[in-house]
Amino acid sequence: MRYFSYNEYVDDPNTNSVVTVSEEDVRRDYYPYWYDKMCKKYGKEHVDEIYSLEECIEDWMIIHFAEEIFD
Repeated sequence: MRYFSYNEYVDDPNTNSVVTVSEEDVRRDYYPYWYDKMCKKYGKEHVDEIYSLEECIEDWMIIHFAEEIFD
């Protein structure tokens, strides 16, 4: 299983916390939203044929400025 981390800023821009999530967390929490938006934009048949969870994770990483964590 892969893990990803990103900085989450709270009320004070000088204070942040590092959030680490698993690939499964992204699948559970973001994939349904992403899939729905992609289907509305490109059509379900096209999305099912071309896109996968990997593209979803890549989009999620870009949105959160996240990096994959390697041991």
